[in-house]
Amino acid sequence: MYDIEVVFCRVARLIQTAFVLQRDEFIKAQRLVLRNLPTRIRVARWVQSGLLVALMLLVLAYRPNGELQPISLLITFLVWLVFLTGSITSRAVINLQFKRMDGKEIQYEFDEMGFTGRMPESESRLSWAAVTTSLETDALFVLPSGILFYTIPKRVLSTDDITVLRELLTEKLPPRRL
Repeated sequence: MYDIEVVFCRVARLIQTAFVLQRDEFIKAQRLVLRNLPTRIRVARWVQSGLLVALMLLVLAYRPNGELQPISLLITFLVWLVFLTGSITSRAVINLQFKRMDGKEIQYEFDEMGFTGRMPESESRLSWAAVTTSLETDALFVLPSGILFYTIPKRVLSTDDITVLRELLTEKLPPRRL
């Protein structure tokens, strides 16, 4: 009679969302990305800080004839200034990076091949190979890619979409290596 051919096909997983990113979500995502930098970068940062502290202690300990030298105070002040300006610069960078997104709708569309991100002035398409890893908190998904990262708040996803996105990220992205 009739030959029936059964074909199994995978159901395409498509997740779409649109939202306005909040400043605190962006800051949390950036901190998460910075905490999860590759080991070499984190070690280099600690070595650099250690060398600056050692220099500051050395110049404070330099006391010919038992007196603290003016150059010691100057160098200590300069090292402290390096630490202080690093903190100020970090806050300024956060503000500048967030400024282009502030109050604007961001749209993401995830599928088997990658994802598309849209803002009023731009659109970008990334394949899964371009994403370094995925990071997840109780409130966010964060997808680092080179020097950029993409933040998806869970508040804008349904429970089913969160589950599907988590499965998609687990399947498509390499395991996280620190």
